Order: sequence, then C-alpha cells, then structure tokens
Amino acid sequence: MKTLVVLAHSDLERSIANKSIIDDIKGEIDITVRDLYSLYPEFNIDVEVEQQALIQADLIIFQYPLHWYSIPGILKEWLDKVMIYGFAYGSTGNKLRGKSLLVSTTVGGESGSYQLGASNGDSMTTFLSPLKQSADFCGLVWQEPIVSFDMVFVPGVDGRQGEIQQRAKDHAVQLLSRIDNYSIADGRELSGGNEGV
Repeated sequence: MKTLVVLAHSDLERSIANKSIIDDIKGEIDITVRDLYSLYPEFNIDVEVEQQALIQADLIIFQYPLHWYSIPGILKEWLDKVMIYGFAYGSTGNKLRGKSLLVSTTVGGESGSYQLGASNGDSMTTFLSPLKQSADFCGLVWQEPIVSFDMVFVPGVDGRQGEIQQRAKDHAVQLLSRIDNYSIADGRELSGGNEGV
C-alpha cells in the first residue's frame, strides 16, 4: 500500500506544526511526500509528474495549514491543473477511482471558533466540503479528516512553542495510525474515531 502526501505549506522551514508532522512521518515505508511550494515556487505545476504520483498511490493525503478558511493557493492551483477531465473525471477520467483521500490539516484558532453557532458561523465540515465534493466527483473514497486546532505560533510574542510541537507530534501519531489502519483494512473506508471534525 503506497501513500502519497501532497504537502502545501508556503514556509515549511519556519513552520512548527506542519514541519513537525512531516518530519515525523517522513522515512516511513511507502510514504512519499511531495512538497508543492518547494517543487513549484513559481506555481508551474508539472502535471504529468503529479498525475503519475497519484496513479502510483493507494492513499492520498493533503497536508496543509488552513488559510483563510480554505486551502493554500498552491494546492488550489495543483487541483486545477492536475485533476483534469480525462484523468480525474469524465468518461475516461477514472485514474483515481477507488483510491482514498485523507485531509490532514492544522488550524490556527481554537476548535470552538470552528463550530456551528460560533462567531464565524461555520464548522470545519463546511470548510472542508469543497474537498469532499471534489473527492466524490473523482471517485475518491473520502476518509474522516484529521484536524488539529490552536496551532498558531507567533515568535517573540507566544510562549507556547512546546505545546504546539506536542500537538503536532500527536497529530503525526494519529496520521501514522490511520495510514497503518488503512493498510490493514486493504483500502476500505476507515472509522475515523474522534480525530476528525
């Protein structure tokens, strides 16, 4: 079982949460990480290379920090360029059918800020619904997302770096557990437990 992690973080070297998550899962057997901002700093996506990476994967993971209640810009560009007619959808676009998609994201705010009735009036399920709809449209099997809240750190202002690093390590453990469980389940949809939204 091969896992592809599509990583979208605009400044991974200064990241605490996403860098820690990626560092903790890198090197695991059959996990390939594609760092989109590092590979394509000018957003010139190599469509053929990205499509081949998807074809070779059984489980696809989108790893990113939530930006303005959405995905980072490069991940949207990647979706627009890579998930095209004839590849991801359409009469001959069946290359992703039956593969699974797992969203793994970090969120700056506390979980209460992302629940129905909160000041922003929405929930994480709503924020992630475009990705779920896209997965469904392409025949991908949607897995329960892994979301970690309260992950923002401002150097020189915030003294919680250790707390955030620990939450990131916990997130990585959940992610590796889900990958392992996915392997055991042989690609069937997994029970997400309480890791998701």
